[in-house]
Amino acid sequence: MAARGIKVKGLRETARAFDNISDNLSEELTDGLKHAAEPVRAAAEKKAVAKIVNMDRSPAWAEQKTVVSKRTALVYIAPKKRQTRKPQRKRKNLAELMMGRAMEPALDENEDRVREEVDDVLNRLSRKNGF
Repeated sequence: MAARGIKVKGLRETARAFDNISDNLSEELTDGLKHAAEPVRAAAEKKAVAKIVNMDRSPAWAEQKTVVSKRTALVYIAPKKRQTRKPQRKRKNLAELMMGRAMEPALDENEDRVREEVDDVLNRLSRKNGF
């Protein structure tokens, strides 16, 4: 199962340049990228509860977090909850179900919005710092 996403050319270099200019600018970029991913995160949570059988019984498993990695210039959503001990009943297909029924459809629905948000944050930070 290969993960899909929106590729932003030059994001790693831009993040590195912003980081070299100031910590505040780097934090603003991180916050802006998290904000851009928010619609996908929220939609994935809703879709998981609605479209995966029995997820409504333990909705904590549907909760997602947004992760921004400046080193690799990745922004992604991932489940908040992780298995910490051997489960009583295994649900081996949960990752595939989350990806196929919640995460990818959420990205598909919000792709244009995410692109616009990323463009906006990069343009705003660039203008703010005279680029």
